[in-house]
Amino acid sequence: MRVAWSRKAVAEGQMPAQVARVAQVSRQAIYRKPKPRRSPQRGPAAAGVDQAIVEVAKVNPTDGTRMVAALTSRKLDRPVNRKRAQRVMREQGLLQPHRPSGRRRRPGFFMVERPDQLWHMDMTSIWVAEHGWTYLNAAIDCCTREITGWSLDLRCRHQEAFAVVEDAAFEREIAPRQLTLGTDNGSAYTSRTFRTNLSGLGITHRRGGYRDPESQAFIESWFSKLKLRLIWRSEFETLGQAREAIANYIDEYHHRPHSGLNYRTPEEVAATWQNPEALQKAAG
Repeated sequence: MRVAWSRKAVAEGQMPAQVARVAQVSRQAIYRKPKPRRSPQRGPAAAGVDQAIVEVAKVNPTDGTRMVAALTSRKLDRPVNRKRAQRVMREQGLLQPHRPSGRRRRPGFFMVERPDQLWHMDMTSIWVAEHGWTYLNAAIDCCTREITGWSLDLRCRHQEAFAVVEDAAFEREIAPRQLTLGTDNGSAYTSRTFRTNLSGLGITHRRGGYRDPESQAFIESWFSKLKLRLIWRSEFETLGQAREAIANYIDEYHHRPHSGLNYRTPEEVAATWQNPEALQKAAG
């Protein structure tokens, strides 16, 4: 405001030195001619790597620069720098807003050393026009990040929750005292029947702290990505339609690079444990 007043006074014939002294601004600010600001011009991306980055970013609009760089690297079969992806996405207006997480509370420490050692399980609600709110129970392996079991049902009782665990444990041939199941303190998971049935399978039940979702951080993170990439972008008319969409998403997720796995896919990590030679090679 003072600079604008000073320029107006000089234009009316006042001495620049006196005006600058009274307004307490530099004479350079008075003499400088401001240039009008232009809106940024976004030209087309260059062919080759930049174009591939744009294509991947548009197909995956919810992903950040690191994941876009990893997906582009797989598409081109050559390394793509994360900063290059960031520059191209910024130029094309494809950057996603970043929400700072703030200070986090650390859950109880658990060293995961192999698959089927610790699963995280939780439930979330999904709207289906035919029935209203439906309930998705899902469990994730904290080592390989595989979805070991899931079910979309009309109710969220302990029966539906335990059916997911029971079917997954049978399919993966879980031995007694091999698996620990981490859940929150929802009524389905704290019921006496659910805990008794888990004990009958030889599965240890590990409950997180109250109001501490990071105790089940892996499944909470997976749910957030599921909603961001699928649920909030879709409208499900029937329960069968929702189940089919979720099944397709999970199948694609198992073949998608994961930042927590050094941008390998859950399927690739699981394969290293099934092949001891590949596991030793990856460790070396």
